[in-house]
Amino acid sequence: MADETFVSSEIALAFIIIGILLFVVEVFQPGFLVAVPGTVFIVLGILMSFDDALGLSPFMLLVIGLIVGGGSLYGTMTMYQSLAPPDTPSEMSIESMIGKSAIVTKDVVANEISGKAKVGREEFRATADEAIPEGTKVKVIHAEGITLTVVPE
Repeated sequence: MADETFVSSEIALAFIIIGILLFVVEVFQPGFLVAVPGTVFIVLGILMSFDDALGLSPFMLLVIGLIVGGGSLYGTMTMYQSLAPPDTPSEMSIESMIGKSAIVTKDVVANEISGKAKVGREEFRATADEAIPEGTKVKVIHAEGITLTVVPE
């Protein structure tokens, strides 16, 4: 009986540690998905610490914890899937910037890609055949990769 209590307390401590580790993961990868099973593990570990007072065997507590944890994980995932819109591929391509006006936000050096130009709210790398100072209004004439080719307007 003493060995069974020792094993039970080790499992309880392991569950609490796993729950805490899941919360640490949640801190670095927020989204609440890991917090739910972390909470279940911590609560289950605490309950297992008092298994004599509850009158349940450690095996029953483990089964109950796995059922509750699995259910909460499934419920959380289902809720997130219903709330989150499906991912749709972005229709914006850099080629759609051709012909648009922009403002140079960092000096464009001739034939280098060290400059920056802002189209709307988006800032892109910019190049040109001539030097263009910051603040100049330009027109996008070509786009490739993540770089716009611009000319002064």
